[in-house]
Amino acid sequence: MKKVIPVMLATAFMVMAAFINPLHAQNTKKEMDKLAKDFENAYNKKDAKILKEYYTKDAVRVNADGATTNGNDAIEEGLSNDFKTNNAKIKITLAKAVTESDGSVTTTGTYHVTGTNMQGEKIDVGGNFTNTAVKENGHWKISKSVLTNM
Repeated sequence: MKKVIPVMLATAFMVMAAFINPLHAQNTKKEMDKLAKDFENAYNKKDAKILKEYYTKDAVRVNADGATTNGNDAIEEGLSNDFKTNNAKIKITLAKAVTESDGSVTTTGTYHVTGTNMQGEKIDVGGNFTNTAVKENGHWKISKSVLTNM
């Protein structure tokens, strides 16, 4: 009987662990979906100051053209300049969120930007993104963002 109890406890623990990991993954996906939706809303309101808060202080953003921007201050400045020269909206679709061993989350998905520039020319650009998100003071922030054209 004494040998049965540890086996039963070990089995119960394994069964619980099998259910906890998928639930944690679902919660992380929901949190990343919310981050993407909130980012999309701030972008579509042309609010560079709010968008800055979605990035860590030392964030790195690699645009589809290969240009790299370092730091959330520089990212804010770049987005602010974009908003001055373009009247565009973004649609972000998150495909996948994977929790890494260090606690960060790698997200992948697509973006689609439509609108016009200040000369009235049409903007219709889509691509893929890979973001790394980390939790800072209880909030998810993007520490690295890599954009590629489709």
